[in-house]
Amino acid sequence: MSKVIKVESLSKAYQLGDFGTGTISRDIERYWARIRGKEDPFLKIGETNDRTTKGNSDMVWSLKDLNFDIEQGDAVGIIGRNGAGKSTLLKILSRVTSPTTGSVKIKGRIASLLEVGTGFHPELTGKENIYLNGAILGMRKAEIKRKFDEIVDFSGVERYIDTPVKDTHRACMYAWPSR
Repeated sequence: MSKVIKVESLSKAYQLGDFGTGTISRDIERYWARIRGKEDPFLKIGETNDRTTKGNSDMVWSLKDLNFDIEQGDAVGIIGRNGAGKSTLLKILSRVTSPTTGSVKIKGRIASLLEVGTGFHPELTGKENIYLNGAILGMRKAEIKRKFDEIVDFSGVERYIDTPVKDTHRACMYAWPSR
């Protein structure tokens, strides 16, 4: 089997409060480091995202130094407590947000259902949402129709495929292989 997702040294930090460094020259320096793939020169050491205690830093690490590979055909579950970074990881994999450090290499296309209703129209059925999201990802109707059973198999929601999303209580990630 071939690797379809490779994650190396992936970290995501969020800055609380003001986002600028205070001066235009420092903002430009931060931007220049980012486009060269370097670490933010003004990134302070952050705290882990522990919601049970009040933090002292204005930087919070949602993810810190993740490394993993996913091979074609693997079914993967992401489990963790609130604030563990599950949604952040899916947002990075789906290219909704970018990592602070590290890299993600993806062969194919990914669409994440981060929570029931996110990215899906709640009045549409699972089947209708597959066609809608496939179109958003640039797939033609014939391609979606050809891969429909594979998508439903992977998602594990066959039982609910004709039910509006608002009535389901499942979350999943659909991954479309490369053409």
